Amino acid sequence: MIGDLFASPESKIIMGLLYTMLAFISPRAALFVILPTTAIAGEMRAGAVLFRPDDVMMGILAIAWGMRRLMSAPRPGTPLDKPLLAYAAIGLAATLWGTAIGTADLTGLNKVTASGLHLLKRFEFVIYFFILTDVLRSIADVRRLIYVFVGSLIALSIFSFGRFQTAGVALGPGGSPIHEPGLASMLNIGLALGLIVTSRSFRTTAIAGAILLGSLWVLPFSLGRNYLSATALMIIIVLFSRKRSVVLMLPVILVVFWTATLVFPATGLFPTSVGHRFSTLGSVFTPRASLSGVSLVDRLAPAVVHTWEVITSSPLVGWGLGSIALGSMDSEYATQMVYTGVLGFAIFIWLVVRIARMVGATYEAAQALDSPARPWIAGLQHCLLGYALYSTFSPSISAARAGAFFFTIIGLAAVLHHQVVERPVTETGVEPPEELPSREALDAAPQWTI
Repeated sequence: MIGDLFASPESKIIMGLLYTMLAFISPRAALFVILPTTAIAGEMRAGAVLFRPDDVMMGILAIAWGMRRLMSAPRPGTPLDKPLLAYAAIGLAATLWGTAIGTADLTGLNKVTASGLHLLKRFEFVIYFFILTDVLRSIADVRRLIYVFVGSLIALSIFSFGRFQTAGVALGPGGSPIHEPGLASMLNIGLALGLIVTSRSFRTTAIAGAILLGSLWVLPFSLGRNYLSATALMIIIVLFSRKRSVVLMLPVILVVFWTATLVFPATGLFPTSVGHRFSTLGSVFTPRASLSGVSLVDRLAPAVVHTWEVITSSPLVGWGLGSIALGSMDSEYATQMVYTGVLGFAIFIWLVVRIARMVGATYEAAQALDSPARPWIAGLQHCLLGYALYSTFSPSISAARAGAFFFTIIGLAAVLHHQVVERPVTETGVEPPEELPSREALDAAPQWTI
């Protein structure tokens, strides 16, 4: 695990110095290193504070990027800039208000309820988006980072599957929520579907199909019924929304196969405990919990209760970030409402609508122009659909690893929007060379005007 590289103080200092040098020499290369670290690094401790290596790396990269930005031309704007700035601002306002009324702990160090740490994480995500959309300047850059993203998700799945052998559940690195490795499978399935529904190459379809099959097989080992449900719904929606019915027979066959192996554990592909876990999905639609599992009503009841308490006590800006532990409200939508009130929830919906419009416009433009960006924006669109579905049952963008993946996805989508939708309006003629697959090193292409 990456966290083991930081076991001694000396190794922490050496790795920190090496990454600092990389961040100042090539912010783009440093950005590529953060994603696998986010995926498979566990928590570290400094005194009473728990933190993640990618938090430190983001701080270093933000300083290096900020210093270069002072001497550079303005970064290209995106449709998400204003909603994200408002998202950061309402987090600050709500947390300060929560501290004033006693519902938020601004100076605490408990990672579950420390409002200050939650606020720093929200700022980190927004800055990460701005860095990503600044240093990635072509479709080829997006393609490379998606390759790194897929590889990082596969690494997380392999790591968590290894822990299943000893723990009986596919657990992520230290400090991860219990079912979180299911997120890696869901996102890889979404990205693979993007390639399958747009590919004209048998090799590409075969590779994407292998990733899809492997992710479908690993997903149940996380024992996360929320990820299983969201992934199944995502596949069904993609099936009926894309116009490649013949190619889409592959995921249909896989879903049928997957269901059959869960229903009939004797096939040997899944342990009996895994099959039993998902045989409890029927309890989701019962009015109350039973021996077979928790119902949807019981799962969402705390979210409804806390939301009503906020509406009746501090409706405008809520109780502040971290005022209620993420695990006690199994819904990202309720989390946004409780943490930041009606104003924050309105900003959240504004952000969601902007994302949906941006991604939809990018996909339509890529399809009309027959752009090489089409499979990538399709895959990112599927991932966002998965997020929208599973956020109903779990915290998502407010959590550390899931939030980092989400902001990676919207950042990549914003870069593709600039390349496919905005640039053709101002630049006519042939597609620029950097839009095509390139063999340039990560720091070879010009990034800055100094």
